[in-house]
Amino acid sequence: MKHPFYKKLKDGHPFVVFPDDVDALVAQLVGAKVDAFKQWAGRPVWAVTFGAEGYLDGKHKLFVSRPHAHEPAGVAACTELIQALAGLGAYGGAWDAWREEVLSKFVITLVPDANPMGSTRAPVTFWDGSKIPNERFFLWMFGESGETAGERFPRVACWDRREVTEPALLGIAYEQIDDHTFVEPNRDYRSTFFKSFFDLDKTYRYDVWLDLHQTEFINSDRNCDVHLPTCLYDLPEDVQTRHQALGNALHACWRSVGGEPRDTPSIPYQNNETQKAFLDAVWKPISERMVHIVTEIQNNNVRTPAAMQVHLQLAALTETLDWMRGQ
Repeated sequence: MKHPFYKKLKDGHPFVVFPDDVDALVAQLVGAKVDAFKQWAGRPVWAVTFGAEGYLDGKHKLFVSRPHAHEPAGVAACTELIQALAGLGAYGGAWDAWREEVLSKFVITLVPDANPMGSTRAPVTFWDGSKIPNERFFLWMFGESGETAGERFPRVACWDRREVTEPALLGIAYEQIDDHTFVEPNRDYRSTFFKSFFDLDKTYRYDVWLDLHQTEFINSDRNCDVHLPTCLYDLPEDVQTRHQALGNALHACWRSVGGEPRDTPSIPYQNNETQKAFLDAVWKPISERMVHIVTEIQNNNVRTPAAMQVHLQLAALTETLDWMRGQ
C-alpha cells in the first residue's frame, strides 16, 4: 500500500507541533470526526478519527497517541498523517487513491498531543541536541528539585504538591489533573491520555494501539526501538505472537529507511520487578485484548535530527497500517 511518506522529510519542513498550531490544523478539518477532551488546565486534547462513517464491521481499527510533552516527533508524525488523510496541502490530489484505500479499510484515531498543557511549556519545538545538553533536558522532562539546584525531581506516576517540596522547574512530562495533583500521562488512568482512549474504545474497539515515544539512547549505536509490553510472557501465546510480529515488522521497516534499531524489539524492565509490576497493572488489561506497541525514537541527539525523528515515527505508523492490512 503505497503511502505519502516513502521519501524522507527534509529539515525545515513546516511540521505542526505546538498546541496552538495543532488547534489550528484541527479547525481546518472536514470529513473527520473530532472529539475534544478538556484538560483540567483548560486545553483541549484532540482525538481525530478517520473512516468512522458508515459500516465499521470488517475495518481494521487503529489508535495512535503521543503521551509525553517532551517527545514532539510523535505529534509531528500524527499531524502529517492527519493532513494526508484529510488531503490538505501537499497531500491533496496525487494521494487521493492512497487515501481512499486507507479510509475504506481502516478506522484510525489519532491523538497527536495528549498533554498540551505540558507542551506549551517546552522551550524548543524539537529536542535535537544542538541547543540543550541532556543534563538540562532531563530537568525540563520531569522537573528540577526544589531542594537541590540541578538535581532531578523524582520520576513518579503521580505526586501531590501538598506532600512534596514544589519543583523549581515543573517537568513538562506531567499533567496537572486538579489543584494539587500531577500525573505521568501513560501511567495513571486519571490522565486525559487514558480518558480519551477508554471513551473512544467503547465505540471502536481498537485492534492495535501504536504509542509514539522518544528516548535518548545515550552511549548506544541505536536510534530507534520497539518496546513490547512488560507483561508479554504472561499473555496468551497467540497474543504474544501478534505483538512480536508487528514489532519485528517495524524494526525491518526502520532498517529499510535508514534507522538503526537493535536486532529484535525490547521488553523493558524485565530486571526491575517494581517497575514491571506497576506497568503490568496499568497495561496488561489493555495488552491482553489488543496489540499495544511503543515506539522509541532518539531524542535530543544531533545524530538524529528533527526531520529524521519524524520520518522514523511516520515509517512506523504507515508500516503498522500495512501490517494490519495483511492480518
